[in-house]
Amino acid sequence: MAIDRFEATFVVDIAGNGDFTDLQSAINALPATGGKIFVKAGTYPLTSSIQITSSNVQIQGEGMGITVFVASSQMMTGSPASPALDASQLTFGTARPLTADTARGDTSLQLAAGDAASFQPNDYVLLFSNKSVDTEIPTKHAGEVKQVRPDTAASGVVLVDDQVFDTYTVADTAQLVQPTMLENITLSDFSLTTDATSSTLKLGFTHFRFIENLQIQRLEVHDAFHSGIELQSVRDAKISDCYIHHISDVQPPANERYGIVVGGASQNVSISGCRFSHTRHSVTTGGSSGTFQNGVQRNIVVSHCTSMLTDTVHFDTHQPAENVAFVGCVAIGGIGVATGSSANEAYGFQLRARNCSIVGCSILQPAGRGISLIGPGASGASIVGNMIANVTPIAGLPGTGIFFTATSSDSPKETSHHVISGNVIKNCAGPAIANSVPVHDLVIVGNVFENANSSAGGAAIQLSDATHVLMTGNRIEGTGQTPAIDMTGGSGTSESWNLGQNLLSNAGGNLINLLGTASVVVNNTGYNPVGVIANPWPSAGSDLTNQVAAGLQNPQSATVYTVRHSPKSIVVTGGDVSQIAINGTATGLTAGAFKLGVGETIAINYNTTAPTTSVFAE
Repeated sequence: MAIDRFEATFVVDIAGNGDFTDLQSAINALPATGGKIFVKAGTYPLTSSIQITSSNVQIQGEGMGITVFVASSQMMTGSPASPALDASQLTFGTARPLTADTARGDTSLQLAAGDAASFQPNDYVLLFSNKSVDTEIPTKHAGEVKQVRPDTAASGVVLVDDQVFDTYTVADTAQLVQPTMLENITLSDFSLTTDATSSTLKLGFTHFRFIENLQIQRLEVHDAFHSGIELQSVRDAKISDCYIHHISDVQPPANERYGIVVGGASQNVSISGCRFSHTRHSVTTGGSSGTFQNGVQRNIVVSHCTSMLTDTVHFDTHQPAENVAFVGCVAIGGIGVATGSSANEAYGFQLRARNCSIVGCSILQPAGRGISLIGPGASGASIVGNMIANVTPIAGLPGTGIFFTATSSDSPKETSHHVISGNVIKNCAGPAIANSVPVHDLVIVGNVFENANSSAGGAAIQLSDATHVLMTGNRIEGTGQTPAIDMTGGSGTSESWNLGQNLLSNAGGNLINLLGTASVVVNNTGYNPVGVIANPWPSAGSDLTNQVAAGLQNPQSATVYTVRHSPKSIVVTGGDVSQIAINGTATGLTAGAFKLGVGETIAINYNTTAPTTSVFAE
């Protein structure tokens, strides 16, 4: 018959004006080389899953809401329940053990000569081991998909097309296995849904596993279960301009209702221009555990997506993912419902994967928190150029802009090496930045914080047990009677802060509260200079800080005092002073004005009458 206006191998038409009236028959009839199937407008009932088990298949409808596939309720129940669409061919060869350890960056794998010879050029291989890659769920193990290079020739060596991202050791039972990968699968311009009211589905409503070059465009999934789209061990995938909404939980309740899930050993995935509504997470990552399902999700970009009405977190990463970037996304509001002492929070973003970034995104009216960084899994995050506005409190969560925390199963619980730069965080019911677990090596640069802690007490930036914090070039205003910056957690656990070139305005009288001795506070407009310090000389210890607990009006004779936090001007007059030493060197003076930098020392020797002193913090 004549080819439809869309050039196609086969045309499917429910009305009978095509090659087939159902999609599966057209897929089964494709030649071994693949082909394109055009599905005309209409509603197509499904009583079994659409199965794609060969490569080079393209399926195109006439548009979302125009070409519609409806899965029957019988498909969504029973054991196992079937996804509406499944693209995979799950056959595997024999797993072959590595005979030598690999290192990050390697492109060659060593096996016994006979084992290496069982892999042919251009074969796809799954490299995996028993190494745990998740601080919450130790049964998630390392794994990544590679392709054997055509120039593999040496005995006992398999060359792969990309560098190895992790270490694989003989001690961790590192192995190589050959999955059957599908190639070049393209889906576009149709909708999938179901008439089921409940489901026991254990996979995504559409499910894709072990595929190279997957393209999904303008696909709508709605009123479905588990997840709209699930990827497992997929390489080089692009999902664009899809609309996924109203995803419900499965039975028994598993807290699984996602837009797009990227799992297994997936790598190089782009998700762009998609819309989401009424999901738990619009986009999330997370490796499965089990035979050939482990692996780390790497190199994922989620850009220019919009999410509305989440009931937990709009955009999420679970361990063991790494190198996930969210760019130009919008997270709007959410269904934040308090239940007793707990809450269905509605965050903008939640990170628990390594080396991730949130860049140029807008988080509007989140409930509880704007961005949550969780545990050691979220190390190395970059939070750059985002807008976080109107964060509301819910069920004990005060409404924090950016929050560092951990789960009960994380070990260790600390998080570190984060950059927070160029963001605008305003109208938070709670602090702009806060934490509940130790954090170290934190850079907070060039941000604008407006009207933080509008209804909760506390500082705009409120960190406990935080060390090695650089905070510069920020504008902090409108915190009312509360401080701008507050360090808590005790001396030794909160130390080594460097605060400079910040602009503080319209905040409480005690603008900066620091503990310990190893912090520096200089050139902060609105704070430096702070003027004379009342009772500046500590009754115990020898550090001249900007805030002295139980200080004395006069110095103790011959005690060496070290300047901390910011430079000090010290004026000494009167008394029976015999000597004033600066940095251990006698000045020959018994009175005078001395300006000392951070780390410099002063010692004043006198007999019975203490001199009159004034200490000015600058």
